[in-house]
Amino acid sequence: MTSAALQDMPVTYDVDDIMRRVAKAKSLLILDHPFFGMACSKRPIIYTDTVPTACMSATGQMYMNPAFVDPLTVRNLMFLLAHEALHYMLCHSLRLGTRDAKAWNVACDKVINDTLVDAKVGDPIDGGVYMDGARNFSAEELYDDADADGPGPGGIGNDVGPPCDDGGQALDESQIHQIEAQAKIETIQSAKAAKAVGKLPGSVERLVDQLVNVSTPWHEILERFMIAKVKDGYSWKRPNRRFMASGMYLPGHDTKPQMGEIVIGVDTSGSIRQAELDMFNAHINRILHTCNPEKVTVVYCDYDVNSTVEYEPDDFPVTLKLQGGGGTRFEPVFDYIDENGIEPEVVVYLTDGLANTDFTTPHETVWLTTYSEDLKFGTVIKFEE
Repeated sequence: MTSAALQDMPVTYDVDDIMRRVAKAKSLLILDHPFFGMACSKRPIIYTDTVPTACMSATGQMYMNPAFVDPLTVRNLMFLLAHEALHYMLCHSLRLGTRDAKAWNVACDKVINDTLVDAKVGDPIDGGVYMDGARNFSAEELYDDADADGPGPGGIGNDVGPPCDDGGQALDESQIHQIEAQAKIETIQSAKAAKAVGKLPGSVERLVDQLVNVSTPWHEILERFMIAKVKDGYSWKRPNRRFMASGMYLPGHDTKPQMGEIVIGVDTSGSIRQAELDMFNAHINRILHTCNPEKVTVVYCDYDVNSTVEYEPDDFPVTLKLQGGGGTRFEPVFDYIDENGIEPEVVVYLTDGLANTDFTTPHETVWLTTYSEDLKFGTVIKFEE
């Protein structure tokens, strides 16, 4: 949050009071609605009169017009913050496509506002776009019936315009993918935090499911699994000092999400072809870029471990190469992990699945299998070209 954007604006309101009320609204969201509290805490706010009300950029930058915010109650601000955060988390700007931006924003607002009303998040803002039952539909389903009557709390026509960076430049495909991945990370983490304390409303859970279960290719499933392991970067051990003087405590934040060490096991018995390794290389490196692991250890194994390669972040991309050619056993990879004191966040094992799994391991495992799915522990994902 910054007041720098207010320097050239005529001050007819108490800026410090606005910032205190917004901070209080965030604190109440964390306590009463942790899904939205976590989400809002990660979104920086710029106050500016260049937007009529409030809006969220495709990149997750929140903008608020102080003249619009000033008369709102703290409970109104809770609703507004959650509203804007959902636009980002649901990637509404990225889903615009060739649709009319204003009508699309109305459809998105209907879904969001009905979700927030159902979840009893703060108090709705007068003049918003509301439709009973809209939470049971996607914005795409409501788009054809959307009209453009009246500004919603996000500022109709401003929240979900064509996806651009904060400088107004159109986003390329790699940037769009990165934003989608980051939004998924934040959404999954916020949902996990809320569910852990029994405060994830059913309507919100349905929205989360829509977001994370859209695609089913193996690499999308693997990506979702690994994103869920990413550390959220927030800690109550390092409170946000900006609000400590006012008696409000918000978690501190590390800017780049990160997960722990990853071990990649590669079955080199001859069942995995180089073409499959090449495909895995392409997708796993994109996922690693998103998840930012502390370290990656690749263990090549047929009947025994035949080689290992360690990658620090500066060594990426990871490159898997065809080697070996003996029988198949899985235990040696897990023995290597234990004998070398490795504590992986997850073990990803690329194999045809044709070996004995009658053993136990404390390490969370994802089997990426080209053939058999009859594995007795871990998460099994079918690898298909």
